[in-house]
Amino acid sequence: MEQGILIGLIGWAATAILALGSRRLSAIEQRAMITCSWVIWMIPGVGTFVRSGALTIDAAALYIGISTALLAGLLLIGIHGRKRVR
Repeated sequence: MEQGILIGLIGWAATAILALGSRRLSAIEQRAMITCSWVIWMIPGVGTFVRSGALTIDAAALYIGISTALLAGLLLIGIHGRKRVR
């Protein structure tokens, strides 16, 4: 059961590393890619808990939604707190 969430986290981390290493994407696009890929990787990751009966579909959707909002909030705080150097 835990393999699904582990695969989701590893896939998300790999996608985030690729997004951060991309020179074609701006900083804002990189952050958006990291946040959106979280949703894409966590749906099947949390889906393993739904399939095994440990979570309901509503609880899984709520978990994914709240964690995505928190991740986006942390990224926005990081953008706001960063000082620009010229």
